[in-house]
Amino acid sequence: MYKASLALLAGLQLMACSTPFESMWQGLATCELDDLYLDSETGEPAHPQLKNFTPYKVTDGFAWYKTRQDLHGLPISGFLIPSSTFEVHALFVDTPIANARRLTHNAYGSEFSDEQKHNEGLAPLLLRDPNNPKRSIIDCTQGEALEPQPEEPFPE
Repeated sequence: MYKASLALLAGLQLMACSTPFESMWQGLATCELDDLYLDSETGEPAHPQLKNFTPYKVTDGFAWYKTRQDLHGLPISGFLIPSSTFEVHALFVDTPIANARRLTHNAYGSEFSDEQKHNEGLAPLLLRDPNNPKRSIIDCTQGEALEPQPEEPFPE
């Protein structure tokens, strides 16, 4: 009983201390990011915290953002969200993949390496940035086989 109460209290404390950016991405571990998009008709953000960020580019159904944020110890340099019906969310992590694996394990208890769960839309996948070996990408894509992936690299 004591341990359960202590665990609950610690969990509540972590939630209370989360930053607006962390609360925006709270569904990352299970790719439950349903309200993290720009409305395709109005261009307005669906998530209230997303209003604090301005995309530097909206093209081909995706909104691209540059930022400098900390997400549970992960140094985030930008993110991509849908501005259409695509279910693609990506975080650009400003550290090489080996370090990103360690940081995601520390923050989420997972290295985000389960491709089967990723393909089912149940978990993100941590990838090496093909355009920059000093960066990584956390990808949450649902229905990946059916949807085109953005081909542009994330700018420096």
